[in-house]
Amino acid sequence: MNTQALLASWQQVEQVGPEAVQYFYAHLFEAHPEVRGMFAEDLTEQRERFLSGLARIVTNVETLADDPSFVQGLGRHHAGLGVVEAHYPAAGASLLATLEHFLGDAWTPELKDTWTAAYGAVAGLMVGAVEPAA
Repeated sequence: MNTQALLASWQQVEQVGPEAVQYFYAHLFEAHPEVRGMFAEDLTEQRERFLSGLARIVTNVETLADDPSFVQGLGRHHAGLGVVEAHYPAAGASLLATLEHFLGDAWTPELKDTWTAAYGAVAGLMVGAVEPAA
């Protein structure tokens, strides 16, 4: 995984932060309307938490394997809200669509592979954090 490319692309997306998060949720709910009921009607706080959490994960990507506690905590929290393993691909697809939309020509096949690998690793940690309690 090219962590430098991941970080550089994140910096670009972070500049439009709230707009990107709004796009993410619009994409998610359009592609998977069945998950809309899992969220509050007013997404203001959720959008802020999502952006903050994603920023923390991406900016710490190089040390995530050494201390996965934040991501594992997110996994347990999400499970408590009814999120199951089958929901992660939907969220991942919406994240990738959001990145592609906001990065434009900078969204290359290599960058897509990097983000796909990063998301897969994070989702794996989140799902894995729930399995022992199941």
